[in-house]
Amino acid sequence: MRLRSLGPTFALLVGLLGEGRLLAQPKICGNQAALGSWNVDQCPTLRDDGQGADDFAGDGIYSVELSLDPTSLLEYKVLPQGTWAVALGQQGSCDGSGSPTGNDTANLRVVRPDVRRAARFYFDTRALTDPSYATAPGNRSFGDTLMIRSPADACPRWFVVGDFQNLVGVNGTAVELSVLRPGVLVGRHTASKSLPSGWKWKVMEQADAGARELGPSGYASAPCSTPSAAMSQAVSVGDTIYFVVDTRTGRLQAVVSGSPLDGFAPDGTPLCPTLPVVDMAGSVPDLAGSTADLAALDGSVAGDAGSGRPLPGIHCDCQIGRAPREDRHVWLAALSFLSLVLLRRRRVL
Repeated sequence: MRLRSLGPTFALLVGLLGEGRLLAQPKICGNQAALGSWNVDQCPTLRDDGQGADDFAGDGIYSVELSLDPTSLLEYKVLPQGTWAVALGQQGSCDGSGSPTGNDTANLRVVRPDVRRAARFYFDTRALTDPSYATAPGNRSFGDTLMIRSPADACPRWFVVGDFQNLVGVNGTAVELSVLRPGVLVGRHTASKSLPSGWKWKVMEQADAGARELGPSGYASAPCSTPSAAMSQAVSVGDTIYFVVDTRTGRLQAVVSGSPLDGFAPDGTPLCPTLPVVDMAGSVPDLAGSTADLAALDGSVAGDAGSGRPLPGIHCDCQIGRAPREDRHVWLAALSFLSLVLLRRRRVL
């Protein structure tokens, strides 16, 4: 009777337990105070409650938004159970050479991240059934809004490489990724050869050194490498392949079609958008982006809400062909006086 009285609440609880969704709240720990400074008790929790940075409650995607300090190297791990019992970080292998990157703790590393905006971190626990998605190990993947556009002072370029190429690697046959929508990249390829079920692909950065890779198991940094995604759908010559990469959650998707599809065109947004430049005056916007001129800024124009406090520099209200409006009465008086003088001279003559 007591269980039955719980009604829908009990049914929801049983459903969540059956799906494996009722888990300890995952955490993110890293090398900044906002990330707990590696102290698990102070590390922030990622949530799936639809509040704050989380888009939808109960969708299996946990998230958190944090303001970070500028740094040359950001390091972090995701703790699915909120403890160090299980920790997700850098993935891939280093060919048995130990830890040539010096990253023996396998922390996920972001070099010179752009922290001028708040950063979001995601942990994706969904078991996706669509075969176009690469299966993440344990149906768990994670990511952030920093990695794909870092380092902040040199916007990276990302390419899809794989079996669709004659020579695998970041070369002329690789597919460059562009922004499909915020946080999601897309690339398009017309198949020049047939590919059987099980063909592979992954994402690589174009870089002279320290290049990064993204596969279904997560990110790896050179000289380490991450496994490729294996796709179940075969490809025929002439097929269109759309590579879709959700950089926030680390999910990879390859959509194969016998003809071009709508909905996969880049939206034109730059991968690394520049932030608005603030004028040295502080709260005053840059003149190039404002409709106000200098006169309006110092409050000298009628109807302006300015304080009347002059700003440094040279100020004028110069107009060709007529005098400034505040001096028109002076010119009219002068012309009237000149006319009167000329009229008197004519009478005398």
